[in-house]
Amino acid sequence: MMRPVLRLAFAMTAATLLSSCWWVGPPFYKGDPADAGPVRPGVYKVDLLGDGKPAHFYRVAWQPDGTILTTPLRPRKDEKSSRVIMVRFAATGRDLWIVQDLADEDKAEVSYGLAELRGDVLWLAPVIDCDTTADIVRSAGGEVEEPATTNVEDADVAPSDNSTQAEPAAGSKPSGGATCHFRDRASLERALRAYVATNPRFAERIRLKRIGD
Repeated sequence: MMRPVLRLAFAMTAATLLSSCWWVGPPFYKGDPADAGPVRPGVYKVDLLGDGKPAHFYRVAWQPDGTILTTPLRPRKDEKSSRVIMVRFAATGRDLWIVQDLADEDKAEVSYGLAELRGDVLWLAPVIDCDTTADIVRSAGGEVEEPATTNVEDADVAPSDNSTQAEPAAGSKPSGGATCHFRDRASLERALRAYVATNPRFAERIRLKRIGD
């Protein structure tokens, strides 16, 4: 199971993702330095809508290779620069972009998500949950890797006779969430289209205010 620490594109608050795993595959896309993403270069005040916390400040820069480099101007704990590739994704009536994470660019697989710009608000599904979309993935030609199971009989310590701890049921239990793998770009994009069709708005929202070059 992947347990990445992701910095949301342009929101950049680190979030340890523990409950399940995501859509992953080889790096299918290369950046376009002339059209690197939905947010043009500059310094931004960024508000995560609904979190009630102070705004973040970031510099967004397009790199010569077409990647997007986002650097915190007032770094918080464990906050670092991040790089992603964003490529346009055709869908009727929507300004959609595929997000290819580069946090583990030295590894065989990267994670995939989506973004959409609506006015000054960027809607994000920076990663897509595998457990709840397994049917979409299989129908598109992707593969779903179920989590490994552990035998309950091999538990480290059994409850004592006078313990109030409930004893686990016999058998096996999953050790984590499933991971969705895509071996080719065509199957990933089929799955993304199916996901978009059932998700008119993505979960994460950040408001962007450009305050300088």
